[in-house]
Amino acid sequence: MVIDNQLSMLKSRSETFSSQNPSLTATVSLSVLDEFGGSKLLTPDRLRYVQASPLPSKPVDVAFKEAMAFPIGTKPFEREKAWSPAIILGDSTRKPSPFIRQLISLIEVKTDDIKIIFACGTHVPADPNFVRKILGEEICKKYEKNIRVSSTQNPSSKYEWIGVTSRGTPVELNKELFDRDLLISSLNVQPHYFAGYEGGAKALLPGCSGLKTITTNHGYVIGNPNCRELMIKGNPLREDMNEVPGILKEYMKIEHRILDFVYNQNGTLVNAAYGDPALAHQQLSENFSRRAHTIQSRSSPLVMTKADGPMGQNLYQALKASAFATSLVPNGSQPKPAIILLATLENGIGSEAFRKEMETYGKMEPTVILDDLKKRAKAGKVTEASQKPNRFALDDAKADFLVVSPEAPAVVEEFLGKTRIKFYRAVDDALKSLDPKLYEKDVAVLPYGSATVPISS
Repeated sequence: MVIDNQLSMLKSRSETFSSQNPSLTATVSLSVLDEFGGSKLLTPDRLRYVQASPLPSKPVDVAFKEAMAFPIGTKPFEREKAWSPAIILGDSTRKPSPFIRQLISLIEVKTDDIKIIFACGTHVPADPNFVRKILGEEICKKYEKNIRVSSTQNPSSKYEWIGVTSRGTPVELNKELFDRDLLISSLNVQPHYFAGYEGGAKALLPGCSGLKTITTNHGYVIGNPNCRELMIKGNPLREDMNEVPGILKEYMKIEHRILDFVYNQNGTLVNAAYGDPALAHQQLSENFSRRAHTIQSRSSPLVMTKADGPMGQNLYQALKASAFATSLVPNGSQPKPAIILLATLENGIGSEAFRKEMETYGKMEPTVILDDLKKRAKAGKVTEASQKPNRFALDDAKADFLVVSPEAPAVVEEFLGKTRIKFYRAVDDALKSLDPKLYEKDVAVLPYGSATVPISS
């Protein structure tokens, strides 16, 4: 009911700039294509720029003070013990928190025993250069002995079992959390292709969880259409994640709070919230992120979507933009619609588990993929990356998928050659592989594809 009401509200929103500023639409869309070598086949009159209207922005200091002054579902920070707190931050594929300096200054009134943890889940551990960039030299120098990186790929990350969720997920968390009395995570809240939204309890699961916990939780995605962007209620994976802070409190007496935030697609800060990981996250998701990252638009037989920002660094993350774009293609039309992903992919493929999953299922028919993944999930043998072939199998009937990346490492091209996803170095080469009817009239361009969920009108 909540989702239906919010979708109805979205219907009153128009496609940004496209009707009001047609010349700007063409200019911006062409600039996106120019980043990837340009196109001689697409003329400006065929391009339609699809982007959500920016919400009113707030200065960082104002957003921080308001969030801390009005906690959601928890007591104010001033009443927390916070004798040995930890600040949890995202990995290099996420937009960094703007509140690190303010948060540390607030905590230092109580204590200087602060641990800073980068929650990387199964991703590549945050390296020293990234840590220095995010924290700044002053904070790095002051807290260098208390900076930790949680990643299943980090040999120094050790995990310990503390309980199970109501669905039976074993909860194993990084032991670096267990000498803390308060955890404050600060993550960006934008749509996520199977967890509903980024942020909230994702700081713990998968951010600071062991591999068994992550694979069990991610197994709930298999064959389940409710595990997708914008879905919180009724999404078993997200609901499972949201139980972890309660388990941590019950068994370890450690409180988890969030100081999450929402950005406009143009990079301006919209709002922030401090408080309970589920309640504060839900308010940011439904009241701000949904409005900042969704846009109603007419469907198009060809959608070009850019994996913007840090999401475009590797294929594993960049493909989220393709998943979002599927909602903009018409159902059952002929010729079959296509989605072209534009991404830099300078860091290659992504995780080893992702490589193995996609190579295993890359050429299989969608029904075969889903049947096999369901068997594996039932046997507890899925991996943290099984959701990728699962989503492509679910979306296969909607569109063909292509990737354009002029400078991607050769390993990406070789890898995609083993899948149903076609790879090209130039936009026009990708277009020439398609039926010209797909782009003869109307092409939708998503310049912020990693954070845009279009809703077809």
